[in-house]
Amino acid sequence: MIKCPSFITEFATTGWRPLKVIVVGAGGTGSALLNKLFQMQTTLLNLGVKGFDVTVYDDDVVTPSNVGRQSFWGFDIGKRKAEVLVSRYKQFGSVNWKAVPSKFTADDVDSNCVIFGCVDNAAGRKEIHKGMTGHQNIIWIDAGNDHKSANVILGMKANLSANESVYLPTVYDLFKSQLDAPVEDALPSCSTAESIARQDWGVNDFAAAHAAQLLWQLIRHGEVAYQGCTVDLRTGIASPLPADPEVWAMFGYQAA
Repeated sequence: MIKCPSFITEFATTGWRPLKVIVVGAGGTGSALLNKLFQMQTTLLNLGVKGFDVTVYDDDVVTPSNVGRQSFWGFDIGKRKAEVLVSRYKQFGSVNWKAVPSKFTADDVDSNCVIFGCVDNAAGRKEIHKGMTGHQNIIWIDAGNDHKSANVILGMKANLSANESVYLPTVYDLFKSQLDAPVEDALPSCSTAESIARQDWGVNDFAAAHAAQLLWQLIRHGEVAYQGCTVDLRTGIASPLPADPEVWAMFGYQAA
């Protein structure tokens, strides 16, 4: 069982200030996740808990192939993804979220925050991991996917109390060799057919839902029973990732 960090407990019990949340990537998974965060925030406010102070990072613009697969409309084409989504929630949801239409870097990481990694490249994940090294009380929930499966991993570097801290390996710790391997830059999808060939419809929604659920379990219940999961859209099978040093060792990570 993964215990709740003290900064999350403080947020959930005192409710006197919003929880800082950073969303890296506003594409398929990131745009779906923002909807989940808005729903969760509304629920928390109704329970007497402050909502989220959300900042969204993405330097990409909306293209025709994004419409329908992601949370964008035809009139969004050519506009910055982060700005489009945040302005929509600010206008219709009365939130004070922020959009940063640039790439996320390690310098953007801050203590006492939750980071959702919704990027499909190694460089973005490396920046998040690099930024964690100089800070404390960081939760990094990585939401990734391939063609027909969603993969979510919870990493953590945080204090549980004044005398106890915890480190859960991140997606970078568990998949370091793959993420460090040189890869060719992925070309942007030019059509909906090409996009669907790379990522089947709906896979991003599964990743976003499971990523948001990990945070909800910590906030509402003070603990979570698993570190992540893989959901196969073809079979409907969800396989949890236990927070277990023996399981980590299977990925090549040795706990200190």
